[in-house]
Amino acid sequence: MYNYTSFISSTDRFGVFGTEEYQIQKLARRLKAPIEDILKAIQEVGFDQDEIEEYIRDRYNRS
Repeated sequence: MYNYTSFISSTDRFGVFGTEEYQIQKLARRLKAPIEDILKAIQEVGFDQDEIEEYIRDRYNRS
């Protein structure tokens, strides 16, 4: 039998349904942005890399 309590799902860990930790970290490295910003962008615009990049760029330009 497997012990499922030892596995942390990406939904529980990041609060983003249907994503994998590896994909999020890969996006963060590719876009050179903190994971927190990537997660906020995914929650707002979905998992499209171009949309995420635009969201983060707009966010940094505002501040």
